[in-house]
Parts: sequence; structure tokens; C-alpha cells
Amino acid sequence: MNWKNTIISLTLAGSFIFTMSSCTSKPVSSNVPEVTNQAVTSMSQDLKAENEISDDVHVNQLGYKTLSKKIAVIKGQYKKFQVVDSKTGVAVLTGDLTGNPKDESSGDTVCYADFSKITVPGKYFISISGLGKSYDFLIDDNVYSKLGDAMLKALCYQRCGTALTPDFAGEYSHAECHKTLAKFYNDETREIDVSGGWHDAGDYGRYVVPATVTVAGLLLAYEFYPQVFTDAVRIPESGNKIPDVLDEAKYGIEWLLKMQDSESGGVYHKVTSRVFPEMTTMPDKDVDNQLVMSISTNATADFAAVTAMASRIYVTIDPVFSQNCLQASQKAWEWLEKNKDFVSFKNPSDVASGEYGDSSGKDEKAWAAAELFRATGNEKYNEYFTDNYQIEGFGLGWQNVSGFAAIAYMFSDVSGTDQKKVDEIKKAWLDKADMFASTGQKDGYLVAMHKMEYNWGSNMNVATHAMHLLISDRLKTDDKYIHTAEDCTHYLLGRNTLNQSYITGFGSKQVKKPHHRPSAADLALNPVPGLMVGGPDSALEDDVAKSKLSGKFPAECYIDDINSFSTNEVATYWNSPVIFILGYLNSNRLL
Repeated sequence: MNWKNTIISLTLAGSFIFTMSSCTSKPVSSNVPEVTNQAVTSMSQDLKAENEISDDVHVNQLGYKTLSKKIAVIKGQYKKFQVVDSKTGVAVLTGDLTGNPKDESSGDTVCYADFSKITVPGKYFISISGLGKSYDFLIDDNVYSKLGDAMLKALCYQRCGTALTPDFAGEYSHAECHKTLAKFYNDETREIDVSGGWHDAGDYGRYVVPATVTVAGLLLAYEFYPQVFTDAVRIPESGNKIPDVLDEAKYGIEWLLKMQDSESGGVYHKVTSRVFPEMTTMPDKDVDNQLVMSISTNATADFAAVTAMASRIYVTIDPVFSQNCLQASQKAWEWLEKNKDFVSFKNPSDVASGEYGDSSGKDEKAWAAAELFRATGNEKYNEYFTDNYQIEGFGLGWQNVSGFAAIAYMFSDVSGTDQKKVDEIKKAWLDKADMFASTGQKDGYLVAMHKMEYNWGSNMNVATHAMHLLISDRLKTDDKYIHTAEDCTHYLLGRNTLNQSYITGFGSKQVKKPHHRPSAADLALNPVPGLMVGGPDSALEDDVAKSKLSGKFPAECYIDDINSFSTNEVATYWNSPVIFILGYLNSNRLL
């Protein structure tokens, strides 16, 4: 290297500065020890390390609200951290790293950088001497606004039975799909129009049970945070003076109404092809026969619940739609009354699409009763709920909807609501929220997840735990609930052992190869944005996971691979609880 005319100033451990004008120059002070080439190389490596991204410095890659609690998680044992302004390169905060816990879910030993003192909007990164730096992140009160819109619009990209036109879908556009009449599985001479709804996940199946959970999440988000949702997300209905979240929910409900048997009131479990199409098949190119499967208790009860819920929320927005929903809900309840024995659903031997089966319909029927009571005030629904509701973990996913039932009853203002039952549910709800908060405090990455919860769709667990906590804050204001809920959001956006943002199109280390057929088949460079993938699954339930993730800790069992359906698939009902969380984060209240 030619050192001529080059001046390098190095700050050494002894806090002195020396100037070099050639390779053989000596320090300018005789009291300063000579610096060898080896020392220069070592210091250069340290400086280089501090300027490189380290996967061991974990932050929310999107960012933080100005007054929120802000903590970075660093893998390893270090002493100091700096927060650096990305634009100027100036360190705006230097602090001590704290803690030294061993995280059971990842096997990592970690320490923490608390930079909550920084409230000035801007772009920053965390720097750790000898390790490296984090990805850039924002501090801004609107940091989550684009994400909220994108996750709602992602559901629009999942729409079935309609063309996604370039004017709102851009490079993710395609022609209308699955418009032909569907055949009944047990009698293919009979046909029915069940067009519409959402492609459930990475496939093109449409399933009543998860669709109702998706709708419920959207309607609850609007009910709790109505001021957040705009009419400008750029979906086909935008500009109609109705919040787009309600337009999107209505699109899903209109399909659900088609899935109800007009005579009995029972609801068909799903409509799919016999097998999944190839991964590179666009929706409009999937021309296999669509088969309507049999009526089930779970589909009928979930349908009754969400249509009753819709009747209440749309009553002043779309009165005719509201009334249609209520009538459909009551008719579904009549089917449940006439068919008291549980009617399960199992895939026929020649059908390999998603099953969404269950062994009981108790929680679904309790949810339906709670929503119908809240919508009508009819005592028979109240009596059924109070006699039959069981606290079963307060599930907010398709397998357990007891949490939705609890929310409906706890927030009911209908005359005749059993206050003793409400108090019992509230106590148990808050007890579980306290457990989530305690779990988050003990977890190395501060996420309210036990190591045994990293199963298929673990990111849904993270999101529904946060949803539970935010609802708890409505029941009893407590900072630990909202802080733990926000910690769950940080996890989903990169503050995790893999330094991975789990939402397509957002964060610095993004999901690029989700198990999602349109993203695999279209010509766009990046996947459809705003979709949350399933996340770590310690059971390793696909061939890619088994071959690539064997022996890893639960929180490490994720791979961004198109063929890893057990870790990298998307689902509409995984988006909806995050939309609820973002409703809170985008509301006026600051943490």
C-alpha cells in the first residue's frame, strides 16, 4: 500500500492519537509506545467489524414510536453500546449493556441495550464495539402506518373470484379465477355458485373455519380502533366512504353467505380442488374442479358467530347487509339446535387439501351464542352461553375460538348480561395476560412465548398473545400489557434469534421465498407484500425443515424456502391478529 500523502488517525486503548504519514513513521510523542503493523491490522479489523451488519444485534427492523420502550437484544456478552444517527454518523447515545440471561427457546446468551431515552424522530442503528451494528431502523410515530395498510391490502391480493387489475394490484395483477360453478363432492351432478372469498393461504382453497377467524380479527380491529382505518388503502372499494377494513371483511362475509345451505341453514366446510396445484400455478390458471364439502358443526357455528357480529357492526353502515347477516346467523343457529350431536369433518380419502378438522364444537357454539345474544338480546342465546361456556385457554385461532366468545360476552352492553359470568371470565382473562407478561419478562428476546409454543404457525401464537394483552389493557390499564404486546411486534419484525422479519416486504432481512403460489408463479421480483409467514416450527413438518433445521433450538426452526410449507407459508388468519395489533400501534395512544 502507498502511504504517501495518507494520514490515518487511530484512537488506541490508551486514548492517545498518533498520525502516520508513511509505513515506517513513529508516533509523534516519545512517550507513546510504537504501534506495530499487527496492531494497525487488528484495529482496522475492529473498525471494519463495527461498520458491518451483525446478525447478532437484534432490533425491530421497521422501528419504534417516539415514546415507546426501545430495547435491542444482543447475542453474546458485551459491555457498551452506541446508538448512531444513520444520516450523520454521530453517536447520539452511549450506554451500558445489561443482563446476561440464557434464552431457552434459542439457546442464546443475550444482553440488552435500552435506548428509550431517544425520542427524536430519525433513522438510527445500534453499534457494538468488536461485534458490528444493527440494521437501520426508524424512530417515528408513524412507523407502523404503511405496514398496517399493507397487511390489510395483502388480504385483497388473496381475493378469489375476481380480477386483480393493475390499477390497484400493480405487478401482482392477474385475471379472475375460480369463477366456474363448484360441484358437490358427494354428487357432482349438482353445482353451486360459491365464487369469492379469500385464498386461505399459499394454496387456492377456501375454508369456512379460518375465514371466519380472519373476518373476526378484522371486525374486532375496527371495533376497538375505528379511528385508525381509512378509506384509502387502494383496494377496489376505496373511496366509497366506508373504511377499507370493513370493505375487505365484507368481501369475505359475502362468500361465507354463499357457503350456507339455503334449506337447512348448515354451512359447508370448504370448497377446494382434490389436490393442491403446482407451486408455479397462478390463480387464474388453476382450472381443476372445485368441490364443495359437507356441512360441519364447526363451520356452521363459526359462521353463526361472525355473521351475528357483522350484523351489529354494519347496522348503520349497510343496514340491508346487516339484516341479511343476522337472518343467516339465526338460521345457522337453528341448524345447530336441530343437530345437537357433533358433526365433524374429515377429508375424504381422495382429497388432500387442508382439513381444518376438530374434535369438538363446544367453543364454536359458545361463540355463536355470545355473538347472537349481543346482536339480539334474546335470552335463549344468553342462557346457552352461561350454561355451556368453558374457559379453554382463550384461543384466538381456528382450532380454539373460546377467546372470541369471551370478548363478545365481556364487552356486551346488552341488558341481561350475567355480570357474575363476566367477572369470572375477566379474572381468568387477566390471569392469562399476567402469565404472558411474566413469560415475556423471562424470555431472552422478551417475547411472550414458551419454548413449547414454536409449532406450526408459531407467529400466529405471538400475534394472538399480543392481541390478548391489548384487550387486557382495555379491561385493566397496565403498562406491562401494552409493553409485552409491543415486544411481540418487535419479535415479528426482526428482534429474534434469526434477525428475521417475518412479514413480506418489510424490514431489512425480509422473507423472499414464501410458500405462496402467486408469489412463486408471477413475474414480480419480490413476493406479495404484507403477508406474515408461519415462523419457527420445532416439529420440522416438511422435508426441507427436516433436512436443514434438524438439531436446532425451537426458535431457530425456520427457513426462508418456498418448499418449507410448515415454516414459510402464509395465511389470512395469521394477518388478521397483526392488523388488530397495528390498529393499536397506529392509534393516538403512545407507549
